[in-house]
Amino acid sequence: MRSLERITRLVEVHSLIKQGKTGTPIEFARKFHISRSQIYNIIDELKYYGAAIKYSRKHRTFYYKNDFEITNTPFWEKEIKDFFEKTFHPG
Repeated sequence: MRSLERITRLVEVHSLIKQGKTGTPIEFARKFHISRSQIYNIIDELKYYGAAIKYSRKHRTFYYKNDFEITNTPFWEKEIKDFFEKTFHPG
């Protein structure tokens, strides 16, 4: 199971991409105090869940080329539900 920090980071990365406010890859990574390669690992994970992510040099941001919503993914269905069930209904 993923930690709350990992889940939160994935959701925050999604939100910044959705808003078109990521900055360059290095700036984006700095926002989370992680390396550039780690931000690309997170982007790859979003791609695995169906996100079509591109980078615009002109606008200096990552963006979605499709109508990707993290709430419509297996990540959300399984990981988030499992996390909340185990956290708030341990048994």
